[in-house]
Amino acid sequence: MWEEEQICPTCCRNSRYGERHKYCRGDLEGLTCLWAYEGIARKLITRAKYSGQFDVLEFLISNFQFSNKPEMFKFSKFIEMGPVMVPVPLYPKRERERGFNQAEIVSQVVAKLVNLRSVNLLIRIKDTGRQVGRERKLRLEVMSGAFNITPRPPLNLRWGANILLVDDVWTTGATLRECAKVLKKAGVDSIWGLVLAR
Repeated sequence: MWEEEQICPTCCRNSRYGERHKYCRGDLEGLTCLWAYEGIARKLITRAKYSGQFDVLEFLISNFQFSNKPEMFKFSKFIEMGPVMVPVPLYPKRERERGFNQAEIVSQVVAKLVNLRSVNLLIRIKDTGRQVGRERKLRLEVMSGAFNITPRPPLNLRWGANILLVDDVWTTGATLRECAKVLKKAGVDSIWGLVLAR
């Protein structure tokens, strides 16, 4: 089922539109989760990541109607600002082994649906290994310093730029928060997160 209850990307408590609460601090202005990580959504995402059947990601996304859901109101407003979509990168060795980056595929599919540009702006400079099964504290520790801006960015980052940061699954938020921190240091003004499931 689709993820009806959106959360604040800082405290992870309910937030109707997925906006960061006014009393929370963080680099993500908001977070949109399309599906609950259970049932068919979980099976399809797992199949895509570990069996190479990434065409199922397009199926998941194309069957989601962004404009028809009231919880997507603030997300839709952010899309209207024309952000650049940036997928969370895999460590190069992991991407070679897998043959693709699932976050990049998600970003490209959504970009076509909402008429935006998807750009590989980040690189993963630290092999963090698999996050599955790790406790929150350890996830935060291993993600620290894991990302950087690509040496030759395909676009100029400047104050006022808007980024839609894309990944497949939100668990603790450590990955997206670390990516957002790097982008904010590079000069990006506003960052919203988008994940397939939580």
